[in-house]
Amino acid sequence: MRLFYHDAEGRLTGQASGAFSPEELVGLAERQLFLTVPDDAAFAQSYVLDGELAARPVAPITINRTEIPADKLSKVKIAGLPDPCVVLVDGEPVTVAGGLLELTADMPATYSIVFDQFPYMPWSAEITAT
Repeated sequence: MRLFYHDAEGRLTGQASGAFSPEELVGLAERQLFLTVPDDAAFAQSYVLDGELAARPVAPITINRTEIPADKLSKVKIAGLPDPCVVLVDGEPVTVAGGLLELTADMPATYSIVFDQFPYMPWSAEITAT
């Protein structure tokens, strides 16, 4: 038997496998939230929704380009983000409303863009300004 532990929001927090007696399962249920899952269940791509294991959604994120001149005029457009959400730009949080993030650069560098908002699957990109 395989178990996935989860928090109150449905985020998977751990897993265990083995033989569990009915008494052990009752004891586990009293201490934390868990689901019995198939042996082939994908931990990283799943979460708990309405008490059932579900696939984490993939946001329809698109990026129009990953290279721009460092002229503070040219833009990278990242669309399809959940509204609202927070995106990390070089580790700094940027709140995005309307599902669109537009970025410019005035210094040559490589910038890291990370979207990681539960329950969505994480997404990341690098943008190079030259």
